[in-house]
Amino acid sequence: MNEIKPRYIGGLAILFWGYQNDLLWFAIPMAIVLEARYFIIIRWALTKKDFYQIADLTGIVLLLMVLFLFLNRREYHFITTLISWLPILIYPLTIVLSYSTTPRMTLDILFYSLRRQREPVMQAWDMDYILLATCLLSAGLYREGSYYFLVVSAIIVLALYSLRSSRFNKRSFILVMALVLLSASLLHNGIRGAHLAVKEKTEEWIAQWIARRTDPFKTRTAIGQVGHMKLSDGIAFRIEPVSGKPDFPPLLQEAIYNTPDTTDWQVSDTRFNLVEQADDYRWEFAEQPMSQYPEARIYLEFNRKSSLVPVPGELAEIYELAALNVKKSPFGSILGASLIPAPHYRVRYQAGGYLGEEPSSMDLTIPEEHQPYLDSVTPAGLSETEALAFVQNFFHDFRYTLFQSGEAIQENPLIQFMSERKAGHCEYFASATALLLRQLGIPSRYVVGYAIEEWNDELSMYIVRHRHAHAWTKAWIDGRWIVIDTTPSQWFAMEESHASFLQPVADFFGNNGFLFLRWWNDQELEDYERALYIFGAILALVLLWRISRSEQVTIDDDDEDDVTSWILPGRESPFFRIENQLAEMGFGRGRGELMKNWLLRIDRAELLPMLVSHNRWRFDPQGLSMTERQALAKQVQEWLTLHPLPEKA
Repeated sequence: MNEIKPRYIGGLAILFWGYQNDLLWFAIPMAIVLEARYFIIIRWALTKKDFYQIADLTGIVLLLMVLFLFLNRREYHFITTLISWLPILIYPLTIVLSYSTTPRMTLDILFYSLRRQREPVMQAWDMDYILLATCLLSAGLYREGSYYFLVVSAIIVLALYSLRSSRFNKRSFILVMALVLLSASLLHNGIRGAHLAVKEKTEEWIAQWIARRTDPFKTRTAIGQVGHMKLSDGIAFRIEPVSGKPDFPPLLQEAIYNTPDTTDWQVSDTRFNLVEQADDYRWEFAEQPMSQYPEARIYLEFNRKSSLVPVPGELAEIYELAALNVKKSPFGSILGASLIPAPHYRVRYQAGGYLGEEPSSMDLTIPEEHQPYLDSVTPAGLSETEALAFVQNFFHDFRYTLFQSGEAIQENPLIQFMSERKAGHCEYFASATALLLRQLGIPSRYVVGYAIEEWNDELSMYIVRHRHAHAWTKAWIDGRWIVIDTTPSQWFAMEESHASFLQPVADFFGNNGFLFLRWWNDQELEDYERALYIFGAILALVLLWRISRSEQVTIDDDDEDDVTSWILPGRESPFFRIENQLAEMGFGRGRGELMKNWLLRIDRAELLPMLVSHNRWRFDPQGLSMTERQALAKQVQEWLTLHPLPEKA
C-alpha cells in the first residue's frame, strides 16, 4: 500500500512526547495502536454522526481537564499542563479516523457551529499532522535538554520528506532543510536573548511598582494625593476563628515603620532575622504551651515567593504556613520566604503584648519641616497618661474623608491636615498621631494592615476587603507596645456606605466559590484522580462500542482490478494509471511538461475532463468528495479497458 503519510513518524512523536512529560507508560500503547493501522487491514465505515459523537466526548474531556486544572492550580500550572495534555485530546479523533474509511476530518466535526450549515462543509484537516504538531509542542514544556531541537528537527524533516514535490531531488531537499533549520536556530537564540533582557527589565519595573504600602522597607502613603481615594470592594481574604465566634483581634498588622518623611515612612533597620522552626511549617513567638492561646485560620493564598504575612500584633504562633523560612524584622513585621501557594495558614494570638523590639532613638525622630508646628501645639512636661489624653483630645473635632483638594495639601500635607483641613483618611491620622506622641516624648511607630470588622454569619468568618486596609500607630507605654488608633470610628461605616450596589452579587458567587474550593482542597488528590481515570476508561469503552457497531471494510492490497482500492486514504489519483499506460504506448510526457499541453500534443483531448478532476484531487484544498473520486476511478477504468496495451510479439 503506497501511503503518502510517513510510517512510524507519528508513533515516534508520541513516544518523544511521553518521555518529555514523564508519561512514557501512557505513550507506548498510544504509539503501538497508531502504528498498528499499517498492519491491520480492517477499517470501519463510520458515519458523520459517529464522528460528531466522538468529537462531543472529546469536548467533555476537555472541559473536565480545564475544571481539574482550575481546582488544582496550586499543584499544576494551568496553561502549561493543559498544553502538555493536548495530545491526549487529539489522539482519539486521530485513531478513529485512522481506522475508518474516511480520509480526512471535516471542520464541522470539531466545530459545533458549522454543523448547522445547510451546505456541506468541505474544508478538512489531516489529523495525523495535527497530532504530530501537538506532540512536538507539548514535548518542549517541561524537560530541558539540548537534544530537543535536534529531535524535533529530525521528526519534522522526516515528515516533510514524503510530502516534497517531485521537482525537488533528495539533495535539494536536504540543503533547503539544513538552511531552514540553521536560520531557525539563529533566530531562536536571538529571540531568546532579547526575551531574557526584556524579562529582566520588566521584572525590575514590576518590583518597583509593587513596592507600595506593604514594602518592608518603605511605604508610599496616600498623604498629599488630591482627589477621591477609593479601594476595591473585592474580598482580599477571610478569617475563621476556630471557636466559631467573633473573638479575633480587631487589627491585622502587615508592616511597621519608624522613620518618617514628608509623605513616606521607612525603616531604619532593614534586617529580617530568621525565626527558628518549632516544627514543620510552625513558628512560635510566645511562651508555651501554645494550646492555651485561641487560634484562627486565615484564608489567604500568596502569589509571590516572598511576601509579608498579615498577622495579629498579639501573635503567639504561626503554623501550616507553606514557607521554607519565616523572618521577623526588629519592628515586628513577619516575612515569609520561599512561599508555596496554599489555601490558608493558622495563627494563635495572645490577650496582650505586641511584636517588636524595644524602641530606639529613631522612634523619636521628627522631620525638620514638622518640628515648628509641633512645638507650637504641644505642651511640655506631660506624663504618659496626660500625653495620651492630649493626643486623643487633639483629634476630637477632626473628621474622616477620602477626598482631598487644593494645592496647599500638596505642599505640606500633614501640617495642612493638622492645622487647617482637619479631615483625612487613616494614613493622615496615623502619621499625625505618631509625630504628636514623639513630640511628647513617647516612642511610636507607624503600622499598616487591615481592620477586622465585617462578620459573616453564613460563613462564620470575618470578611476582609481591600478597602478595609488601615493604618494606625503603636506607642511604647509602660514598657510595652500598645495600639493607638485615632481615626474616627465611623470610618468603617462610611466606607461601607460607598460600597457598590453589585457587592452582594459578587459576594454571593465569591463566597460560594470559596466554600466549594475549601471542600475540594479537603479531598485527597488520589481520590479524584482515580475517579478521572475511571471516567476516562468509561469514555474509551463507549468509543470502542460505537466503533464495533459500525460496518467493517477489509482492505485487499492484491486486488488491483477493484477500482475502490484506488480511492483509499493516501492513494494517488487513478489518473496516473492512464499516464503510465500512455508512456508504455510510446506517448511519454516530457520532463516538466504540463499534463494539459502533453494531452493536446499527443491528441488525447478526450482526457481533459478527467484531468480537471485529477488536478482537483491533487491540488484543491477542498479535494474531491467520495462520490467524485469513485466517478473518476470508473472513468479511468473504462478508458483503460478501451485502450489496452498492444500484445508483445
